Amino acid sequence: MQGTDAHTGETRFILCAVARRGGEVVLTPFGHLADGNAFELYDPPFDPGGG
Repeated sequence: MQGTDAHTGETRFILCAVARRGGEVVLTPFGHLADGNAFELYDPPFDPGGG
């Protein structure tokens, strides 16, 4: 879905899980699409073993 970043005010396209609860549809956000090359925007997780 489309939403607004609460910190920057920028428009984001948000990845959501979709479920039904009774007669309602429930959206649970869990990420957003990255602007640009995601490999350049994020660092890999820290590996304490160095591998």
